[in-house]
Amino acid sequence: MKQFASFVRKEFIHILRDPRSLLILLVLPLIMVLLPGYVIKSEVKDIRVVFLDPSHDIYTRQIIDRLSVNDYFIFKGYVQTEAETTGLFRKGEIDLAVVFGPEFASRLLHTQDASIQLLADGSEPNQAGMRVAYAQQIIMAAQKEIQRKAATPQLIAPGKGGVTSMNINVESRMLFNPQQRSEMGFVPGIVGVIMLLICCMMTSVAIVRERETGTMEILLASPLPTIDIVLAKLTPYLCISFINLMTILCLTNFIMDIPMMGSFTTYLLTSMIYIFTSLMLGLLISTCVNTQLAAMLISLLLIVPGIYLSGMIFPIESMPTAAQVISNIVPTKWFISASRKIMIEGVALQYVSLEILALIIEGVIFLLLSWKFFKTRLE
Repeated sequence: MKQFASFVRKEFIHILRDPRSLLILLVLPLIMVLLPGYVIKSEVKDIRVVFLDPSHDIYTRQIIDRLSVNDYFIFKGYVQTEAETTGLFRKGEIDLAVVFGPEFASRLLHTQDASIQLLADGSEPNQAGMRVAYAQQIIMAAQKEIQRKAATPQLIAPGKGGVTSMNINVESRMLFNPQQRSEMGFVPGIVGVIMLLICCMMTSVAIVRERETGTMEILLASPLPTIDIVLAKLTPYLCISFINLMTILCLTNFIMDIPMMGSFTTYLLTSMIYIFTSLMLGLLISTCVNTQLAAMLISLLLIVPGIYLSGMIFPIESMPTAAQVISNIVPTKWFISASRKIMIEGVALQYVSLEILALIIEGVIFLLLSWKFFKTRLE
């Protein structure tokens, strides 16, 4: 029994001597519980909404007031045309548009159907459906309130026996994805997660393998500068990642029938910047670990923020403020946002300039940190 206890003690010492393994064993379960329980919420909040109201009557103002004061909606003003609305969707400045039909109050008072059209961004079909559903509920509540007030003697039109029926016909239309195909929203996210995982794992394992086998010392002894050696190691993986990207795009286009609505050149530029950033992140991981197993485990852990904090499935605006700030560090968030705009909305380069700039900044930061922590001597 004493020998058994000594072996148990030895194993505990081995675990405690490896803080990275201890971090995975103790912290990872807490993260996996907190993310779905506290951070991740399926409800949609902070819906940015604009209104197209040609009549500006008392009933349209009542509906606008109801939507504006609701906690789930953020009033972003009025627009004059649907073309202006589409432009705001492409810029990513709004999530929903409410378009009132002409002569709204007149149609209601004369027992005719008044129409409201809800426009949503179909590049995120699940979230768009929830936003439309929230707006429909509020509009139906406003309709009941209008009917109740219209039934009072003060609001009965002269010569009429009262308003017998008032119906608001609410229609929804998904821009950029009218068929509401779920794969249109998921594929850009899946591409982002896969490319991040492959790039980080390939890079981190390749550098650590040289250190483990003892060949890194030979490379460092060569006349080439350290940065040239590292970039030479990364170049083949950049080419392999490009081949993987083209293969995935062929599968999505020819098999899954997901068209490229925007410029292929713009998408390719964004993807190459994202691949560069992912490779730099893998290089940074390789400077922080000493074994291939640790590098592979940390690379696999990137799946968690890549799925939960990137907006791929769950809306970022519904997360706590701290989680929203952390999500800005995740490169996948910016790539997914740019991919949806280019592939589904068909936007031009200027509409994804923010995402591209964020990816470039992150890639440069990862490169500088890797250069700083890169070990030129073997321990």
